[in-house]
Amino acid sequence: MPRSCSTLALLTPRPGSSGSRRAGDRRALRQRGITLLEIMIVLAIIGASLMLVRSGFRLVTKADLAENSVELTALLRRANQMAIEQGEMHRVLIDLDKHAYAIEVCQGQAAIARNEAVAVNEDEKKRALLRMEGQLRGVTTEALSSDPEETARKALALAGHHVADRTCGPAAGITGDSQGKGFIRQLRSAKGIKFREVWVQHQEKSSTDGQVAIYFFPVGSTEKAVIELTDGTDVFSILLHGLTSRVELRDGALPDVEEHMMRDVKGERIKEREGER
Repeated sequence: MPRSCSTLALLTPRPGSSGSRRAGDRRALRQRGITLLEIMIVLAIIGASLMLVRSGFRLVTKADLAENSVELTALLRRANQMAIEQGEMHRVLIDLDKHAYAIEVCQGQAAIARNEAVAVNEDEKKRALLRMEGQLRGVTTEALSSDPEETARKALALAGHHVADRTCGPAAGITGDSQGKGFIRQLRSAKGIKFREVWVQHQEKSSTDGQVAIYFFPVGSTEKAVIELTDGTDVFSILLHGLTSRVELRDGALPDVEEHMMRDVKGERIKEREGER
């Protein structure tokens, strides 16, 4: 009997034996597995949180971009109204470097364009009028002005040849803004909102810096133009439709700006853009 007991004793795992070590290793592995799973869950939560924060930030910045775009659209429409109400040419002056814009009224007889005196070139005036024949196709003289001289002036301006007989300065009056903002506005550049590119009818090339002006006429029309605003990722485009003076806001960049800039009042394509002749 003692011999059998000793045999059983030999078969029974003792503390510190290899069997006990294997069991302990399995428990340690299970513990390590749980720890790794917890780490993976934490990392997944952190990743999801970062995505939510980034998405929230994008929503906030795009909201700022949309608000600035809507505000500029409203001011462009107001400039058109003021030109009609006051019977004076107005313009919206855009400073792409300072991310600012303002409504100005153009009055008087001083020969000024872009703050510099210019001379009127009669040959260029004739060429400008010829360029407008296609664009004014189907538009009656009365739609432009009852005064033939003013009609010619209007046609020249639309053709991109601004007759040098106006000086422009800060506009006065009621903006119609619900918050009481004036005619000088600033984009939220601190939040990354800026002008990306501007096309206007009287310039052959687009502008990405410096100053550019869009003119509005007393007869209720304006220059054809496209203004792009961006926050660095998203883009809003503002389109001005020339003789109809309609101002349109679109989410996104135009696939082809020239398709807008080279259409006449009937929507027909112009053979050549101003400045290419």
